[in-house]
Amino acid sequence: MDNAQKYLTLYNKLAEERLQRFSETYPYIRSWEELQQSHTSECKQDYSAKRLSDKSTLPKALSTCLRIEGPSVELFGFYQAFNTQDCQMLNDVIFQSTRQRLLSSAITAGGTDHSSFYDDIVAAFACNDFKIIQSFAPADLPFCKYPYYNAPALNLITSLYYQDSAKQTEALALAAKFLKKKLPVLDAAVINFLVALMQGDSNRASEALQQASLGFARSRVYGALEKCFALELHGLYNFARYVDPEVFAQIRVPTGAGFSTSFAEWQRDNAYVTGKLFYQYPPERELMNLILTAKLPQVTLIEHKKNSFFQDEPAFLSRLIDTIVPIA
Repeated sequence: MDNAQKYLTLYNKLAEERLQRFSETYPYIRSWEELQQSHTSECKQDYSAKRLSDKSTLPKALSTCLRIEGPSVELFGFYQAFNTQDCQMLNDVIFQSTRQRLLSSAITAGGTDHSSFYDDIVAAFACNDFKIIQSFAPADLPFCKYPYYNAPALNLITSLYYQDSAKQTEALALAAKFLKKKLPVLDAAVINFLVALMQGDSNRASEALQQASLGFARSRVYGALEKCFALELHGLYNFARYVDPEVFAQIRVPTGAGFSTSFAEWQRDNAYVTGKLFYQYPPERELMNLILTAKLPQVTLIEHKKNSFFQDEPAFLSRLIDTIVPIA
């Protein structure tokens, strides 16, 4: 698998540095045994299904579970997938980790609109989980209006996904306005790629995706581990296949360390299978299993002033609890 050895070398280095400084490798776990042990050492509280009997403490329990469980499980999942050269596992790790991050973000958005979900929605596309957009960027939400590239990018994605021609026209106009700014290479390339996809221009889309690969490698937003596997690039590439297979067939695979050609080929050879959960939490953390397998609620917005919206986190959390309790 492309870049696997680089990822493993960096990961082991971070684990050893952590071990020397703090006498533990957490969160850079390197075995299933360590992962199991971390569930007893991270948090002494009980997060089994018994917590569902007390709805007054359930909101805090869900928030805590999503916050503390995600990072170490995600890091270990990527480490294990690269270590075993297992593309199926990598596909599943992407599915579980993006779902966890989206759920966590939806209850701790901090005064933003749904543009904050862009990174994780596109990351979910990397494992062919396209239905996720229906929960975190539903068709009835207004366009994102935040000043960063994730807003026009998500506007283009949603108008393409829902095949809304009126919104596509508006999204193109907003994208053209945004591209007049002085932008980082990655930001401009992503918008150009989505515009080209909407216009059916495979050559421009190929050039933009290659520019995105170069911009990703230079970006200061991503750390060294993240740069070994470009979730955003894989997600955009897969999204092209989902919305326009004919154009996708003509898009050139980008070169660069962050894009794994072998993973893309595995997905092609396996009919672009959607990922699934790769790890089941032990009984004392059963609440996390219930969260990850629950039917996803839809994000809603609050208009705090005219034409300005932010996420309604309490409403999302309440609906998430309502879907979990009947399962248990």
